[in-house]
Amino acid sequence: MKLGLSNFPPVATNEVIEQEVLDLSDAEQLTPPMIESDQELASLIRQVGVTSITDIDQLIGELEEARDYLKSEEERIRAETARYTALTQAASASVKIIFDAVRDWRKTGHSDRNQSRTSALEITNVEQLDEC
Repeated sequence: MKLGLSNFPPVATNEVIEQEVLDLSDAEQLTPPMIESDQELASLIRQVGVTSITDIDQLIGELEEARDYLKSEEERIRAETARYTALTQAASASVKIIFDAVRDWRKTGHSDRNQSRTSALEITNVEQLDEC
């Protein structure tokens, strides 16, 4: 099949297209403008702007309050952490002192004497129970 201009269907004539364009321009003239003057448009923009600015200012105030609260909480947590760290170090030092004292006490033989005393007490207590 040979392609040529004769194979395509005819396109609408220029007169029909021109008529449709004229119909569209008439329809546009029939619809009234939404806002009749520039002053009304400026007033509407001001009203919307004032409301938006007020909302934004209020939001900024709330965000500043939240920031201040978070900063005070940061300071409080830092102080609590420093206090906890100091307390932990003091407890650790106390445990080390106690551990060293018990270790030295065991090295000198105090634990053997206590065990022999405990055994003697147990024997004495058992003998007293048997007598009863």
